[in-house]
Amino acid sequence: MKGIIVYKGKYGATRQYAGWVGSALHLPAVVADNVSADDLIKSEYVVIGSSVYIGKLQLRYWLKKNISVIQNKKLFLFIVCATPPDQKNKLETIARENIPEEIRNRCEVFFVRGRMIKKNISLPDRFLLKIGSLLVKDPGDKKNMLLDFDAVKKENIIPLINAINAFDVKNPDSALSHALFEN
Repeated sequence: MKGIIVYKGKYGATRQYAGWVGSALHLPAVVADNVSADDLIKSEYVVIGSSVYIGKLQLRYWLKKNISVIQNKKLFLFIVCATPPDQKNKLETIARENIPEEIRNRCEVFFVRGRMIKKNISLPDRFLLKIGSLLVKDPGDKKNMLLDFDAVKKENIIPLINAINAFDVKNPDSALSHALFEN
């Protein structure tokens, strides 16, 4: 079975996760702007990775643009964001508001934590972060919103890898993907 990884991020966490998934499953990881319709047509399933920026998926327009090509394929979507896994309502809202209805039922969604290192983000993004924190009512959430964090870890993609392997049982390389996590 043939698959492809399509991704778009802002500061590198999504690219890193896409690379790890690609290495584990022996799939090409391609920036969304470089993926052709032919690449998608030839793929039996598509792994889509997108970071979240101000509540919106970086790939939201790409998804809408390519809906006719991907709507009949098995889709795996990993969303890279700062929202902690215990904030299920926020995560569900991100998915509901960003995944087009036409593909929601074909899409297995996985949330993985990203990173935010203030010195590595642009000045306008730092300003938006500060403004956003002023709108948060909970003092703990406000403080956490402004703290650096790096939660990008290989083990975060294990559920995604397992789901793809369960779907792609014909792929002889899929059984070998667990080796990625042994090091």
